[in-house]
Amino acid sequence: MTHSRSTSDTHDVQNISTPVGLQLSGKYKKSFAYVTIKDRLPVILTRVIDHFSRNKEAIKNIYGEDSIDEIKYLIGFVSKLKNELVTNKTLKPLRLHDYTSNDEADEWNIYLEHRIDIEGEIPTWFNTIWLYCECYMYRVLAQEISLTVKLSRYDPFEDEKQANFIESISSISALGSYVRHVVSTYMIDDTEKKETFRKLLNVCLWGNRCDLSLSAGSGASQSGDPLEILESLKENIISNDWENVWNVLHDTTETECVTVDIVLDNAGYELFTDLCLAAFLILKQFATKVRFYVKKYPWYVSDATLHDFYWILEQMGYLNSHPDLQFLSKMYFDFLDAECWSLEEEPYWTSPYDFTKMKEKDTKLYEKLSSAKLVIFKGDLNYRKLLGDVNYEHITTFANALGDFCPTNIVSLRTVKSDVCVGLQPGLSELLFEMDDSWMVTGKYGLIQASILMDKSNTSSELSTYSEENVKTL
Repeated sequence: MTHSRSTSDTHDVQNISTPVGLQLSGKYKKSFAYVTIKDRLPVILTRVIDHFSRNKEAIKNIYGEDSIDEIKYLIGFVSKLKNELVTNKTLKPLRLHDYTSNDEADEWNIYLEHRIDIEGEIPTWFNTIWLYCECYMYRVLAQEISLTVKLSRYDPFEDEKQANFIESISSISALGSYVRHVVSTYMIDDTEKKETFRKLLNVCLWGNRCDLSLSAGSGASQSGDPLEILESLKENIISNDWENVWNVLHDTTETECVTVDIVLDNAGYELFTDLCLAAFLILKQFATKVRFYVKKYPWYVSDATLHDFYWILEQMGYLNSHPDLQFLSKMYFDFLDAECWSLEEEPYWTSPYDFTKMKEKDTKLYEKLSSAKLVIFKGDLNYRKLLGDVNYEHITTFANALGDFCPTNIVSLRTVKSDVCVGLQPGLSELLFEMDDSWMVTGKYGLIQASILMDKSNTSSELSTYSEENVKTL
């Protein structure tokens, strides 16, 4: 029988911050990993239990009487999972489907065996690496839901994501009006294009503050005009490579199809900001194709799925009191129809591996990213996975921290919400700690960090072009 431990007798716990050079883990009590596992993750699971309990009648009306038993089962499963987390039990293999192939779920079980080999025992919530156990929580929840019959595609976080969009509508409307003006205005001057790109990139960065997993699902909407506050946030970007990104996109030596990939983070307001940047890239001819990478399962409360993407476009179209958003909704659907935009659902994003293992574990995805001129990684989790969740010295360069993960030109847009960060000037992190001990977990500070390859050639096949002229027909 496997010995289980409580947090009070968790072995190897140290009352220190994560040592430099090691991955974040709950065994370091002065790390955000410990705080997350102890406080935030149990709250998120409690909210899932409350969701099913509170909405069981509404769910039954949609999914049928048979869904009631499935709701009861899921409430029991999540309650047990929460108890195992707070009492530091061992992580268990994912249950697999009996009749369908589920190679990605099986990969989680293979990885569990790998962790056992590394750690010399079965991993427990606080003693294993944070990136693994946190992702495991969302993945095992998704797996149990997928094993039901009536609720196999149910998203327990959907209401919160949709509420984030609706509660942020004033900001969305203000940004939508600006973007409609931008895409409808013929721009000749590169200075004007560059300044517009800077603004939209910054809006995308600060949109990342709307993270429901950071707030444990209690709400993270945006208010006010996001463009008006950009200057006041300028000093909060503590590492800023935006001009290097502009230079990559502005390089017109490539005459074939230019693809930009966006690895999405949150749905709701943040996703809307990503759509606005992508529209600018297409209509101002910095890209002929934008590929959006969504999550295959509900993930980290607010991460964008395929359903979330289409819901936002449809919701924009229903808003009769916001004609600019209706205009953009039609244009964005046209982008999808013209295949200038595409939605990509890759299982690697919800696998147990960080991005340093992608070349080995998913060669096809690595090659796919390599075909893009630029890959934009959104958010804190993607940043952690880019760096292998290692606590590097803060003055380590972004490119060095990436190691051999260099499929193409990369930029990370991330508000700092966990205690891993690189690319800072000497002395800056010390100064920030003097001002605020918790500066790394508040989302107050932002990073625009790029790794640029020299002489990058694009090998994508030619695709249809959607330009400013097409806007006139909308």
